[in-house]
Amino acid sequence: MQKQQLINLVNKYLEGNCSPDEELLLERYLEYVNKGKTDWNEKELGDKKIVEEKVYSKITNIIALKENNSRPKIIASPYLLKIAASIIFLIAALTSVLYISGVFNNNSKVDIWKERVTVPGERLVIKLADSSEIVLNAGSRLKYPAVFPGNTREVYLEGEAYFEVKHDITKPFIVHTTNISTTVLGTKFNVCAFTDDKNISVSLVEGSVKVTEIRPNAGDKYSILRPNDKLVYNFKSKSSKIEKFDLLEAIGWKDNILKFKDEPLKNVFLKLERAYGIKFKLESKSFENYLITTNFQKAPVETVSQILKKLTGLDYRTIKENNQVKEIVFFKR
Repeated sequence: MQKQQLINLVNKYLEGNCSPDEELLLERYLEYVNKGKTDWNEKELGDKKIVEEKVYSKITNIIALKENNSRPKIIASPYLLKIAASIIFLIAALTSVLYISGVFNNNSKVDIWKERVTVPGERLVIKLADSSEIVLNAGSRLKYPAVFPGNTREVYLEGEAYFEVKHDITKPFIVHTTNISTTVLGTKFNVCAFTDDKNISVSLVEGSVKVTEIRPNAGDKYSILRPNDKLVYNFKSKSSKIEKFDLLEAIGWKDNILKFKDEPLKNVFLKLERAYGIKFKLESKSFENYLITTNFQKAPVETVSQILKKLTGLDYRTIKENNQVKEIVFFKR
């Protein structure tokens, strides 16, 4: 795990936004800290006890505020006290590491991070400082530095994006998503990591990539992909497989092409919602797993609805607000 990823993880914990898998990642680092592998630089950081007390106070206040309505005496919980104490040592160790690495050095440049977010129905083309280009799909979020510091180029993705990475053998490009990191030197690939999907996928178009599965209770797993390889990681089973993929199915979205082959109708609706920014609703639940095979190429939403009507035998009605389509409801006739 890179230091910026660890900082983000600690912040998420303090905000109460950590997933179970992310909490496990923190536990791995706590084990590292508890073994005493990180020294406290008192000259740089000040009195360790005072710093710990300040951080502890902040954590307990956060816990008290969040739990006040349901469990007023939550601070007395030995479990949470243990977590709070562990986080103190984690932050202390992390701060020490960052000082040693020069991140807090007054003579060093401050890293400026940017964030781009797309809403359903929107796509963005983002040009990075190294001339790499990213197409960010609808309903996605990308964090990246204005200038890449150090010896790596690292970005953080939630959702889906297509990457064309400028080749630099001295500075690997790393895409971080939940449970998965993808490392390249220069290549073209697609990463799909929506939080409401059951899978994360990495589809390689050109070059080669190294995909790392972060496994808290076991050693991290590494896979090397070649062109036309697709790694699919399943959140539930925490396992992955490598398979071949259809180019249009994987990255057609960036050119307004949606290709489906034996895709359950509920998944088709989800992808259409992202692409068009319109809610697709299915009243007949028995059709959720009805398999769809079709292509939509820059098709207006009315055309899409008519094609789905023919394929499924369902009827539909359109709901508008201020003369704009907001929802399309499919139902059994």
